[in-house]
Amino acid sequence: MMAAIHTSLALLAGLVWAVVSTPAQANDSSAILKSGELQLTTSPHIALDREDLYISASEVRVRYSFRNTSKSDVVTLVAFPLPDINIGDDTDYSIKASDPANFIGFKVQVNGQGVTPALQLRATRFGVDQTALLNRLGIPLLPFAEDFYTRLEKMSGPARKELEEAGLADWGTSFGANNVPLPNPHWRASAIYYWKQTFAAGAVTQVSHSYRPVPGESFYSPEILKDRTVQSAYCMDKGFLKAARRKFAKTQNGFVRELHYVLTTGANWLGTIGEFHLTIDKGKPGNLVSLCIDGIKKTGPTTFEVTKKDFYPEQDLKILILEPEK
Repeated sequence: MMAAIHTSLALLAGLVWAVVSTPAQANDSSAILKSGELQLTTSPHIALDREDLYISASEVRVRYSFRNTSKSDVVTLVAFPLPDINIGDDTDYSIKASDPANFIGFKVQVNGQGVTPALQLRATRFGVDQTALLNRLGIPLLPFAEDFYTRLEKMSGPARKELEEAGLADWGTSFGANNVPLPNPHWRASAIYYWKQTFAAGAVTQVSHSYRPVPGESFYSPEILKDRTVQSAYCMDKGFLKAARRKFAKTQNGFVRELHYVLTTGANWLGTIGEFHLTIDKGKPGNLVSLCIDGIKKTGPTTFEVTKKDFYPEQDLKILILEPEK
């Protein structure tokens, strides 16, 4: 049975997650970047004894206990792939990155020791890999560098023609630029963090990682609570809807956050997850939060937890947070 959890809390005003059906297309919202489980390229002998997952608006932390059930060491590639990132085409991500390459601040530890993962970036347009072209022209594959648009604006002559012919950019608008054409990028970027890992024979290997989530963000609208699709996606029950309407009756100002975490791709180890522990932290005590998972209980002023034995993830996590403004 699906259950919604709801309590009250007030977070600082700021940008927040979009709950509209198509957040990437709304002018006042930003797109969701789903992220989630590590993936092992080969794992017929690797069991996941325990997984501890912590999700908040500002941080995701995961700790795994992997066990090699065989009598030999297993060496495999461990990967953390992000979903494709659409560059341009009115898609906006709420990301403030100090490192434009590792834009989510991805960190890894194995048995308590830090690991520096490699990062593979690729850019495609119409299904064609254009990574080499963008690299040759000195254009970052991701739009999170401060000089991203500046570099595009400087493109001229043959370089600009190459970009246009490949469909990677056009100069079809000049709004707010004194009738000077501005570049519009159009490509899809993919990012994969990875490293080679040895799982010792018969031993347990502790792997943990953390990163900043990339939610969708938008301003609150009463229509959100009336949208049946949204209600179903986040298992909003009558108690949650009543509490939300009461909260926002005092002020129509507030924010919406929508965070998605991919769990189903985690089914790449031997058997089920022996023990799965989930903690949701809503931030501060005046928020309203709803998600679809059974058995979750409040354990603190802002936290909710659930533990499951022999867990097999059949659906991804979708978390909705409403933040009334004081």
